[in-house]
Amino acid sequence: MVGFVVHAGNPLTGSGNYNRMPGDTAKPVRDTAQRCQDQEPALHPGCMGFYKIKRTWPVPCARLAGMECRLDYLLLSPQLPDIVPAENLPAMATHTQLSPRQILDELSRDVIGQDQALQDMSVAIYKHLIEHSSRNVLMIGNSGTGKTTIMRSVERFFTQTEGFEKYSTIIRINANLVADLATRGKQTHIVMDRLARQAANLLGERADLETMKAYVSHGIVCVDEVDKIRSVIGGEPNVKGIVAQDSLLTLMENEVVQVDMPYFEAGDWHSQNTTINTEHVFFVAGGAFEELYDQVYERVTKKSGADKFWRLEPRADGSLDRRFIFDLARYMSQEDMFHYGMTPQFLSRFDSVVMLSDLSAPHLATIFRDTQGAIWPAAVDYFRHAGITLTITTEAINMIADLAARKNRLGARALREVFGNIVKRLEFDPFATGLVREQDGQQVLEITKEVIEAAQPSG
Repeated sequence: MVGFVVHAGNPLTGSGNYNRMPGDTAKPVRDTAQRCQDQEPALHPGCMGFYKIKRTWPVPCARLAGMECRLDYLLLSPQLPDIVPAENLPAMATHTQLSPRQILDELSRDVIGQDQALQDMSVAIYKHLIEHSSRNVLMIGNSGTGKTTIMRSVERFFTQTEGFEKYSTIIRINANLVADLATRGKQTHIVMDRLARQAANLLGERADLETMKAYVSHGIVCVDEVDKIRSVIGGEPNVKGIVAQDSLLTLMENEVVQVDMPYFEAGDWHSQNTTINTEHVFFVAGGAFEELYDQVYERVTKKSGADKFWRLEPRADGSLDRRFIFDLARYMSQEDMFHYGMTPQFLSRFDSVVMLSDLSAPHLATIFRDTQGAIWPAAVDYFRHAGITLTITTEAINMIADLAARKNRLGARALREVFGNIVKRLEFDPFATGLVREQDGQQVLEITKEVIEAAQPSG
């Protein structure tokens, strides 16, 4: 829904040359004797005031690319055209339908244990929707902490949220590919051409040239493993990394680029080389930055030692466990990023550095059992094909989560390692393990604390 206004001929009754519907009335929002230009100088000097529609209805709006419009205000001025796009009026005649908190509520449906990161991402998405100049995001987090999950959640958000379709063209590209292409001078083309192909896939036969331009120029580019395009490796310059950062920097600096734009017209697909400004393209780069963790840890502990990093952390059952926790976000500085190999110019194009937290044992227990694509339901399905009902005790789930939490550099991926060591000895011939028993007419295999302990490496 997009807000727009029409003019009314009579400033006292709100009547005029628009299609009134039964029950629709106009209500003054300011004294009509006060001329609008006193407070809204951008309006036409003949404007008498805004009238708020008490009842809103959908009407066609040919001047806004066929989108369904929402009549929010009557603009009282016979000197203005009948329909005025809201972007040509002050903010009073428009509204934002989503807040950062509403976006956060949507993203939180998919992501566990990253509340602060999701808040930062929600603000960045909101800025993208209102076309704010500051929005690009750099995500830093250990493997398995949720970088890819967050981006999938963003994709789902745009797929299921109506009214922001032109912002929903999302592509993911690996930084190593960017580096390889950059050394051959092709990086700029591949990123924008991929955006164009994705927009065409989303639009199908609705992909006229102007709509394609809008979708591509407001797309989202996700660069995975951006930590792999360092400008320095082992103290020596890394040419591929330098060129890759420079080429991405070019796109992030409101560059005007040529794009091979597919479009659908007269029942067939065509292609045209088109100029696109990347001003409103939203860039999200992410990486584990594993050596950065070690680099910052060494700098910090060299001065003050490491004893202060021991603290009590919750186990999956709510009890406390003494663990060694180094919080990278608390100690990392811009200088650390420069030393790692991210150039100042490249970093300056990211308006927010989002730090993902290591996942706690309670979060890992939830991820193991309850999230989309969780490990446990897949295991249950595997044994069902063998005629076995697989069950697990709460104590066993907590133990798996606690073991995974100790492998904090692996994040949620540690769950697969821990559970894989347990279940692989059961998958080949479960009946030979002696753990399958009959219960209520079913063959049941229950994973308990004892089963997990037996699967642990000796010593």
